[in-house]
Amino acid sequence: MAIFSDSLPWILGHEGGWSHDPADPGGATNFGITLAEAERHGVADEDALRAISPEKVAAIYEADYWKFSGLVSQDIATKVFDMCVNLGPHAAIHIVQEAVNAMGADLAEDGHWGPKTEAAVNAAPHGRLMDLLCQELADYYLDIVSRRPESSRFLKGWLRRAGGRP
Repeated sequence: MAIFSDSLPWILGHEGGWSHDPADPGGATNFGITLAEAERHGVADEDALRAISPEKVAAIYEADYWKFSGLVSQDIATKVFDMCVNLGPHAAIHIVQEAVNAMGADLAEDGHWGPKTEAAVNAAPHGRLMDLLCQELADYYLDIVSRRPESSRFLKGWLRRAGGRP
């Protein structure tokens, strides 16, 4: 079964540190955690977000994004966790549901993680599922840029992340 602490370094490697890029709709972030999200966890302001501890980051990630202990593949759990952090859980889980449905599952594509989605992911051939997740994620990023061309400056990094395999 997948382990949160085994997945966390992969996510932190993608998220980096402090950012407050005016072109990024997420606004002020540190380790991929937006100020709005951090505030829900008791982080008071941008200064506190800049100084957020690694323990607080891990606690926020585990509380808000980790739902994957029941997955048999650590790599799939890590990829889906990374997608949740980057896209938000609803969009990421919707992509996962699309991918397993493309392999013959019959899930509602509702963006909610539950026992049927977990079972379908566990039943899917993991190599093929990873390929589909990477492709669906790349398509998602390309769609963002087609709708919001000013985001094209992020595309190279997004596509590298999309194709990354834990």
